[in-house]
Amino acid sequence: LLYWNEGRAVERYEALNEAEAQVTTVFDPWDVDTANEGKLVHFSVNITNGDNNNDSNNGGLTDPIFGIAAPNALQLHRHAEMYQWVEDKTTRTTKTYGGGKKKTTTYSYSKEWKDYLINSYNFKNQNGGQYQNPSTMEFTSETFTADKIMIGAFQLPEQLINRINWDEDLDVTLENITNEELRGRAESYDGGYYFGYDSISINNDVYNNDTTTAVSTSSSSSFGGGAQVGDQRVSFRETPPSIITIVGVQSGGTLGAFVSETGEGGDVLLFKQGNLTSVEMFDAAEEENKFATWLIRLAGFAIMTFGLYLVFRPIEVFADIIPFVGSIIGCGLIFMAVLISSILSLVTISIAWLVARPEIGAIVLCVSLAVVGLCALGVKKFGKKKNEDDDDFIAAVGGKVVEAPAAPTANVVPNVMAVNEPPTVYALPEGQVVASAPQQQPYAYVGSAPQQQPTVTVSAQPYVPKY
Repeated sequence: LLYWNEGRAVERYEALNEAEAQVTTVFDPWDVDTANEGKLVHFSVNITNGDNNNDSNNGGLTDPIFGIAAPNALQLHRHAEMYQWVEDKTTRTTKTYGGGKKKTTTYSYSKEWKDYLINSYNFKNQNGGQYQNPSTMEFTSETFTADKIMIGAFQLPEQLINRINWDEDLDVTLENITNEELRGRAESYDGGYYFGYDSISINNDVYNNDTTTAVSTSSSSSFGGGAQVGDQRVSFRETPPSIITIVGVQSGGTLGAFVSETGEGGDVLLFKQGNLTSVEMFDAAEEENKFATWLIRLAGFAIMTFGLYLVFRPIEVFADIIPFVGSIIGCGLIFMAVLISSILSLVTISIAWLVARPEIGAIVLCVSLAVVGLCALGVKKFGKKKNEDDDDFIAAVGGKVVEAPAAPTANVVPNVMAVNEPPTVYALPEGQVVASAPQQQPYAYVGSAPQQQPTVTVSAQPYVPKY
């Protein structure tokens, strides 16, 4: 994944650069210039509803159920929610003696607004039928889009419709509902409509209809001022016309995607809200490419780290035999997995860049190796630190150690052990600290006996009595 991602990033970067070098800015997008046919063009223009005939009764977009009209909108969104029982599952894993694990699952139930139907028959605990939702929703969410969306004299490409994302609230009243039966059952609620379940006839579902104060409405509400399971609320949003900027290949009365000479790097068809220059459009596309690259890098690093941890995990499981030891070992294994994954990720990325762009890959590889070398040097210095601590302690007490000369070797009779007792140190009130060597224990020697060990004198600071 990491190797593929670096190659993809380079190919996308080169495709954007190739497209930017060929783009032509069109200053009159309301006229289709045949001279630009097949060329990559850039322009800014108002995006409009091509089906709109400026007749609010017949043109534009209309919700077929409620009759809500948005004549100038590019899209009309109906958002419907129903108050339902929701099951929440929480699983807790605990370690048991001997390295085993125990999972405990807890189920809890609450009532929430959801824009999709929840099948309560799949609940773990039915509680005698109390946690039961209606089997259908009378109103569901839906988006209505103009059949023809125009950008100047060109029709917006189909693949760009899902990138129209500047919708805003559409306030409606009861008078806007053209269906008289719905108007009689609806209540105004927060710029939309509210339907109590008592007024909705859907399969005569049986369910617990306890009220809750989670949602409050007007005191005249038929549902008693509190939401009940099965209640629905409906709101509307519209996408108004706006100025947009587009970069694409002119093809008849529409625009298509630019493809690089190598066919790599993906399609280049840029679309954004606002009046932007071609340079700003390509800069934004390169930023998107960088963001995607880093996102995939983090995903690859996480997958690699998790995989290495699974490889090392049997060590943690074995250590779980002793309480608390497994958790400590597990933390160490996670740290080791992160460290190894970091090194392998750097090396993989370096190799990928070395193949795609050798001049950049060489720099990345050198930096990666330098990081690995610094890590190794840090571990080596950490190992030496313990030995240096002893010398630091001696220097801290201000003493000077004079080593005694080594005693001459002698042949010791077998089965006779020579034992040297440690010297006794006497601290005098002032002056020096005298370390006298103990008398030698009798030994049996073959040959010449060793000479008497000399006295070792250690300089010290004057004695300061403690009171």
